[in-house]
Amino acid sequence: MFKRFATSGVFWLTAALLATSVPRPACAQQDQAIASGIQFLRGRASTRPVGESAMIALALLKSDVPFGDPALSACLTKIRSRFSSNSYTPEQTGGVDVYEAGAIAMALANLDPSERGGQLDMIAAFLIGKQKANGSWDYSARSFGDTSISQYAVLGLWECENSGVDVPPSVWDRAAQWYMSVQSSAGSWNYHRDQGGEPETVSMTAAGVGSLLICRRQLENYRQFQKGANPYLTPVETGGLTTDYQVVSSPAAINAAIAKGLGWIGANFNTGNAPLFGKSKYYGLYGIERIGALADRQMIGRLDWFEKGRSHIQSTQAPGGGWSGQFGDEMNSVWALLFLTKSTAKTLKRIEVRKLGAGTLLGGRFLPSDLSTMTVAGGRIISRPMNGAVEGMLDILEDPRIQNADKAVAGMIERYHAQGPSALRPHKDRLRKMLSHRDQGVRQVAAWALGRTGDLDVVPNLIAALQDADADVAATARQGLQLISRRIDGPAAADPTNAQAKQAEAAQWNQWYDLVRPLDASGADDDEADAAKPGRPSS
Repeated sequence: MFKRFATSGVFWLTAALLATSVPRPACAQQDQAIASGIQFLRGRASTRPVGESAMIALALLKSDVPFGDPALSACLTKIRSRFSSNSYTPEQTGGVDVYEAGAIAMALANLDPSERGGQLDMIAAFLIGKQKANGSWDYSARSFGDTSISQYAVLGLWECENSGVDVPPSVWDRAAQWYMSVQSSAGSWNYHRDQGGEPETVSMTAAGVGSLLICRRQLENYRQFQKGANPYLTPVETGGLTTDYQVVSSPAAINAAIAKGLGWIGANFNTGNAPLFGKSKYYGLYGIERIGALADRQMIGRLDWFEKGRSHIQSTQAPGGGWSGQFGDEMNSVWALLFLTKSTAKTLKRIEVRKLGAGTLLGGRFLPSDLSTMTVAGGRIISRPMNGAVEGMLDILEDPRIQNADKAVAGMIERYHAQGPSALRPHKDRLRKMLSHRDQGVRQVAAWALGRTGDLDVVPNLIAALQDADADVAATARQGLQLISRRIDGPAAADPTNAQAKQAEAAQWNQWYDLVRPLDASGADDDEADAAKPGRPSS
């Protein structure tokens, strides 16, 4: 993945990029059960507490409701009322605040980066501060640990870290140790292991397995960071990841606990047995969906978990579009929608998109001559970013007299990291021209930036760049198209060196663009965009 970038210098760039905002499919494309559930939640969104409003917002976002939807906007307004410029204040206290914070984190993480500012950092700090000494989360009057509350804290922190917030590895390690310590010898979990007589349930076992799967992922990320970090270089942020923490939870122990939990679920999954399933079947099914996505399993034991769960959810939907059960119709409807939309699978896809976005411009084979400017971020070696306007950074990139333009590119990425696509959109016309620059490094930067504007009107330019003579430029253009379309497995030339293969790839992207392209004010196709498209058969 590491490439020498540009003839004018070697660019060392940060991996901390955020996925861009792209057009969302219309709700009409969803199946009827989801569409009816959305309508039910729309009618209830304005009456719920902040934590429940956050869960409703999450369900609407996972159901591909447009960002401008009035019900979604009302939920987000209520969420933002809990934040000041530098702090987060929960609406509820006593342990319910952890549920609330976890739900808010999940909702905010699914917004455009420019729409959430530093709110995820505040939420993460709040959740980390609420972790008990034994690694769990619980009600304020208790210290032993609550399986459900801990699950929401883990989910919220996971979404925070997915969005670029640093969560210390000790948080995941201690949580994993606690979950393993309260697992029964049969492989199951209940709400409170310290309270004798509480039943083992599918819902709480799903919470335990799902939380361990998340902890395993994050600890593995940390182990990979440890392997790649250079001890002679200084971290960009002193509060970020460090390499001196020694993880206690072994992968073998976590894997064994997960396997036992999956075995117990497979043997006891029965939506007809309400006491065994848990207080809410829909809450339990939401946990099952998470396991299926995180473990990449279509089957749990001999059970096709999605088909079984979908059948139950569709058969129990009320005429008004919602679902009923303990904890209220709104929350049961949220959990049902999160299952039907495969919400965790969508989160995992977003993580892959973010990795895709971070994987294009990650440095080169050689260190620059000025080692005093070098530092480490997320295990990657980068140059210290340039401050100032993006316009000035582009000036430096286009100036052939500048030999070391790495700081300018690092500055662009830092600005994108802080502001999202809005940092790059004002410069689209200039970036389009830069795609024709004689320096392939400048062309690659232009393709990278255009792909992260998230705007459909740059698609024809990126399609044209697929046939760039430089393979890195073409690859960057392809990744930009995959980001905008959210098609990680989108068309790619079978042989990037073959002109016919590249033309076939462009033709496939043109077919996709024809389906989603906007119309001009008169309702006619944009002829100018047509002219920019390669790979189109002549009429």
